[in-house]
Amino acid sequence: MLLAVALAAGVAQGAGFGLPAGELATRTLPLAVPPGAMSPLLSAVLYRTDAGAPAHYLGVGAGIPRLQIPDSPGATAWKLVPDADCAHLEQVPLAELHSPGMHPVTVQQDPLPMACAAAFEGSCTSRDGRLRIATTYEGQRRKARVGGGFFGTEGLIDSTFFTGTRTLAIEHLPSGRALRLQERLADTNSYSAPQTAIRYLPELRLVLLLGVARERGVPLAHCIALPAD
Repeated sequence: MLLAVALAAGVAQGAGFGLPAGELATRTLPLAVPPGAMSPLLSAVLYRTDAGAPAHYLGVGAGIPRLQIPDSPGATAWKLVPDADCAHLEQVPLAELHSPGMHPVTVQQDPLPMACAAAFEGSCTSRDGRLRIATTYEGQRRKARVGGGFFGTEGLIDSTFFTGTRTLAIEHLPSGRALRLQERLADTNSYSAPQTAIRYLPELRLVLLLGVARERGVPLAHCIALPAD
């Protein structure tokens, strides 16, 4: 899920990244979530079916029948459908996630290593060597002692507060083209860690940003169409 990492109680959460800009073709991913239904942004599980033509789905709140875990109220399933612009999501019956040949994509199967976009700063490369994701920071840092624990009542701990700009860059290495998003931090020790909100689908040459960017605090979805190698 997209995390706003905070190290002490009472600290404002990370503002989130702004709209993407750069050389990669990017489209807003249309999404209409019915009232009472769970949104596929921020914390969806990626599914894949190999029955017939391979296809990708997103599931939110789906249960695990073999473990007797039921579906959550409002659980939803969405099929990713490539189109002329990039792709779009179509809501489908939740039962499709439990059909033969359907399986969640595990950490080991994910084209992106688990640590991608998880840290405050750092970089990673996709398992196929075609995509690099890097987070950098420019600005000030200050150390402070703050209350630890969820309510800030578990003693004092050391923390770092940031005032500056984090830049998340997604680069298609064969072409050298990149896309960038920026997060403004104002004397805060929290920041966004969108590792599970970035989905790379190499077979389709697509990258999905599922709530990575925000506009006026509202998470948005984007589809990136990668160029041919």
